[in-house]
Amino acid sequence: MRLQQVLGRLTPAVSLLAMLVAVLDLIGWWLGQLSLVRVVPMPHSGVMMPNTAVGLFLCGASLWLARKPGASSLRRGVSHALALAAVVLGGLTLSEYLFGVDLGIDLILFPETVRSLAPYRPGRAAPATTLCFILTGLSLRWLDAETRGGHRPAQYLALLLGGVASLALLGYLYMEEGLVASQGEGASFPLFTRLSVHTAATFLALSLGLLCARPERGLMKVFTGDDAGGFMARRLLPAAIFVPTVVGAFQLMGMRRGMYGSSGGVAIFVVITTSVLLILIAWNAASLRRLDLRRRELEKAARLSEARLSGIVSNAADAIISIDEHQRIALFNASAERVFGYSAGEVLGQPLDILLPPRLRAIHRQHVRDFAAGPRTTRRLDERPTLLGLRKSGEEFPAEASVSKVDVGGTMLMTAILRDSTERKRAEEALRESEERFRTAYENAAIGMALVGLDGRFLNVNRSLCEIVGYSERELLARTFQDITWPADLEVDLENARRLREGEISSYQLEKRYIHKKGHLVTVLLTGSLVHDSRGEPLYFIAQIQDISERKRLEQDWRFLADTGPQLAGSLDSRATLGIVARLVVPALADWCVIDLLDEEGKVVAVEGAAASARQEATLRTLLSLYSHDPARHGHIASRVIRTGEPALLPEIPHEVLEETAEDERHLELLLQLEPRSGMVVPLFARGHTLGAIILAASESGRRYDARSLMLAEELARRAALAIDNARLYMRSEQATRVRDEVLRIVAHDLRTPLQVVSLSTQTLLKRLPEERPADRKQLESIQKAVARSNRLIQDLLDVARLEAGRIAVERRPEPLAPLVREVLELHRTLAEARSIQLTVSIPEDCPDVLADRDRLVQILSNLLGNALKFTPEGGQISLRVEPAGDMLRLSVQDTGLGIPEQSLPHLFEPFWQAQGGRRNGAGLGLAIVKGLVEAHDGQVWVESRPGLGSTFFFTLPTVARAEAHLAH
Repeated sequence: MRLQQVLGRLTPAVSLLAMLVAVLDLIGWWLGQLSLVRVVPMPHSGVMMPNTAVGLFLCGASLWLARKPGASSLRRGVSHALALAAVVLGGLTLSEYLFGVDLGIDLILFPETVRSLAPYRPGRAAPATTLCFILTGLSLRWLDAETRGGHRPAQYLALLLGGVASLALLGYLYMEEGLVASQGEGASFPLFTRLSVHTAATFLALSLGLLCARPERGLMKVFTGDDAGGFMARRLLPAAIFVPTVVGAFQLMGMRRGMYGSSGGVAIFVVITTSVLLILIAWNAASLRRLDLRRRELEKAARLSEARLSGIVSNAADAIISIDEHQRIALFNASAERVFGYSAGEVLGQPLDILLPPRLRAIHRQHVRDFAAGPRTTRRLDERPTLLGLRKSGEEFPAEASVSKVDVGGTMLMTAILRDSTERKRAEEALRESEERFRTAYENAAIGMALVGLDGRFLNVNRSLCEIVGYSERELLARTFQDITWPADLEVDLENARRLREGEISSYQLEKRYIHKKGHLVTVLLTGSLVHDSRGEPLYFIAQIQDISERKRLEQDWRFLADTGPQLAGSLDSRATLGIVARLVVPALADWCVIDLLDEEGKVVAVEGAAASARQEATLRTLLSLYSHDPARHGHIASRVIRTGEPALLPEIPHEVLEETAEDERHLELLLQLEPRSGMVVPLFARGHTLGAIILAASESGRRYDARSLMLAEELARRAALAIDNARLYMRSEQATRVRDEVLRIVAHDLRTPLQVVSLSTQTLLKRLPEERPADRKQLESIQKAVARSNRLIQDLLDVARLEAGRIAVERRPEPLAPLVREVLELHRTLAEARSIQLTVSIPEDCPDVLADRDRLVQILSNLLGNALKFTPEGGQISLRVEPAGDMLRLSVQDTGLGIPEQSLPHLFEPFWQAQGGRRNGAGLGLAIVKGLVEAHDGQVWVESRPGLGSTFFFTLPTVARAEAHLAH
């Protein structure tokens, strides 16, 4: 309200006025200027004592600090301290009057000046002044105090202060002798003695300032209110103050001039005062009548508006809820009943909390209070993250609401228009999730994606596409797909785009090449489709781009490596393999290369070079012919690779490397003619040994080697090293075979001759007459047996050698099997009976003939029976069986020995192998010979054994019928 704002400005002005008057008075006492301490130049106007000035300054400062409600605790504390100081000052001075004592406080300030200028008791303020200090100080101390009935004690004290000050001023105005007459030092105690004019005026101003400090509360609310009472009070208050004062002055003036007596003066006062009051009453009545007519018109308009609003509220599709200042529901329309499930009778008068989830009630109450106290008159409640309503059934639902507030006669009424946004939130959430999924899938897709306009301009691109082509998003959006497509691939792409626009195809897929920002080509797999609007008109293309450059390079690399396998396997000569490797490397991996082959001592035994162009080929041949290529001499890189087995990669070959490699100026000149720009050195490593190194260089082609190139070169070198190592191993095996055959030839020829001499000599000695024979015949027999065993061992060695060389000879012819088996069995029966071993044989009566070499078959059976007798304990049993097995015959030798451990079974037929911990009877060649001879007869041999249960050796032989059928076929 404007009046309250005006009255609010009066308080600081009064406080400043009081402090200014006090400061001027103190300056006057300091300077000894009577004009400053008296102010009003008229007889008996009185002076303001220094203590009075101090008290007024304290009161003014306290009012300045307390002028605004809600001040800080520090300001309030200082204000209360200053007010209490003023009360103490007034109380001490008043006690001097009451008890007739002199406390010495009157002459604390400016004592000499006070004694010379003070008209009465030195330095002592008037009793009315002390009373005013007490009233002012108490009013300031209780400025914000309020009783339960809403009364403000400070305002009543301020009114009393104003009355005392006004009475003093009226005494000066009416020139009443009793009020202003001088009194002696010991005079009686008049109430207004020595209360100066400007002191009384200052206290009257402080009274107004205290009343206006809180104009909207307490007694002042009657005068500042917007109701009819406030309107009437504001109109009558000036007349009630000034009319009696003015009329009383004129009445007193006429009586002093003798114009009429006291009765006439009173009559005149009554008539004038009554007339003025009647005029004011009539004026106010007319104003109130106009206000009443205006109020009736407003009430009628309000009823019409209320009727219209009621119709709108009742039929509104949204829920409309009104709440009072205590947040209780005052209006609940039909839509609100439908949304919340309550009837209006159930919620009217209930707190708003009934419609809110418990966990959000405190938050919503605070927001409503903040909104009610704030300046805005409308607000959307869904400005906050979440607004939830609570149905009668207990279900929570999202809502959006707009709240307005209206102050009706000091009562705050808030109305909320609320809409159930459950379905909309669901739709928005579904749309948001769909958009988020699309955006996430689009932005984070592992393949490049783009929206392309019909003119080929990029409209939107994802991060993967930017990484594929090397451009930033901004750079791509400023280009068309034609700008970055390799010209040779553009025509096919444009043709497919045309077919898409014309509806011939719905999508297409092709391999094409993009030009990377750095200049190299990127091979991609492009899938294109077209988006149409609701009318079927084409809007833009959707392109999915997958970078397949790496896959293409891998395919080329694997194809290259796959082709190298047969070529490397085509030769078993290490020097020829070097040439094959050089042809594979150039030009597929390098523009020229040099291959060094080392021997076991690390010396270069072969060097091979190749170049892609004839000019470089001639330069390279010249260089290799003039300078021996020793990696230990020509550069530390190749020697380090050979020494450590770790490859070296030089994406760029600096000039310093060539200078370090060259032996002289001519050597450097030849190296510069080869123009090496990028290089690799990879070791030829196989079976834990470095066989050499391959030096690869790129020059004319402009290629730059990277880690992938190095991996491919290493794989090629590994395969080449294996091929070279295999060739070396083959050569060594051939040499070893030749050496072995030579040794066996020497053994067969040179050892048999002395053995035959020993055998013949032994037989001669055994055939002599008894008297000519040696005394110990057993020694001669032992020598003869040793010779026989040596001959058998030599024969076995020769058989094994022939088996490994593939030169074993078997002369197969039809042989009856039964007689042969019995013959072999009889050969071993004597040894079996000596050890009490039972020999049994089982042969079917219609046993067919076999196609076999008789001597070799006897050797097979003898070896198997000899092994069985060797490992069968005394009292055991050996069984020899012959069984048909289709068009083959299966022969088996079963013993009751200790059996063979399972881990030994796979090695039984290996040459020179014997079980660990077993008896070393023989060289371990018998079973190997059996296996070779059986397989030479187109049969198979195997063994079945269990420890503790003996062993059974099986082998098969083809029958004559099978051989004839095979020949016929």
